[in-house]
Amino acid sequence: MPELKNLPASPDASRAGPLGIAVIGCGRISGAHLAAVAALPGQVRLVAAVDADLSAAQAAAKPLGALALTSLDEALSLPEVEAVLVATPNALHFEQCLAALRAGRHVLVEKPVAETGEQAAALAREAETRGLVLAAGHTFRHNAAVRHIMDNRESFGRLRALEVSSCVKWDGPQAPWWAERKPEEGLILSLFAPHALDFVQLVMGQDDPVRVHVEAARHQSGWQGEDEAMILMAYPGRRMASVHISYNQPSVLDRKVLHFDKGVLEIEHGEILSWNGDVLVAPPEGVLLDPRAMGGRTLGHYFRDQLREFAAAVRGEAHRCPTGHDAARLIFLIDRVKASARANSAADAIDPPLDIVPA
Repeated sequence: MPELKNLPASPDASRAGPLGIAVIGCGRISGAHLAAVAALPGQVRLVAAVDADLSAAQAAAKPLGALALTSLDEALSLPEVEAVLVATPNALHFEQCLAALRAGRHVLVEKPVAETGEQAAALAREAETRGLVLAAGHTFRHNAAVRHIMDNRESFGRLRALEVSSCVKWDGPQAPWWAERKPEEGLILSLFAPHALDFVQLVMGQDDPVRVHVEAARHQSGWQGEDEAMILMAYPGRRMASVHISYNQPSVLDRKVLHFDKGVLEIEHGEILSWNGDVLVAPPEGVLLDPRAMGGRTLGHYFRDQLREFAAAVRGEAHRCPTGHDAARLIFLIDRVKASARANSAADAIDPPLDIVPA
């Protein structure tokens, strides 16, 4: 099942020199993207950093000798900006991506591409019409373990089931807007589930699930939405997938288990790939420091590889980014996931469990 995708060469694909980008949004996640830019000087360069808070834009721009701006329109007026990297709160993604595409710029957007499948599909159509790249920032597909699975997919046999467990500990909102999201908008299902669901979609190929069932709950009072969820999906061919995500687990867990008719593939700590217990892929020294602790893994290589793949996509070369309608399919799946959670566990997602209600 080949994963590499080719796009028609874009109008600026033959342009010499590194890809000029503007980073839109200079909050917590932008640091990882900016570090990736700095690590790839021959392939990308930062033209501008944009944030409504000028001081944040200046702090992001100065180390890379870029401009600090306060509006997307300012960035889109610069001919040196060939692409934008959108790293703003989820609710802003659709309008900002649409503006960039209409201005003739390629787009790499932090997951999710948009808040709804219909919005994501509209962006995909806009990009396709204009011959531009719209790529979703599903960072955790960009490492050696995942690449090995996809490059050798047929050798493992027929897939029967897939389990993903992604558990971390966020003791409250990591950005103010996390606390402002309404329960119906989804918290962990919008912010964290896309990582796991992107992997499921990648492995399952072009099939969408025939059934989706979700249970969700909130265990912390610092936000309004759910912070833990279990997702069960049935796929054509009697294949099954389960996803457990949590913001409440102090012992970090990142495990993917793929059950084939010839054996079992496992990715432990996001990096160590084993086949029937034999290690196939291991990360370089220094990547896994203390992987069961928050911050115990280095993640820079994911962001570097993602940006490298995006630059290849813009040049019309083979790449591993989810783009266009492929990226939109995931948002339609997330729509189904959130709808199931609302139908099955709305009360649990809204009300804290009795044992943590203040006395």
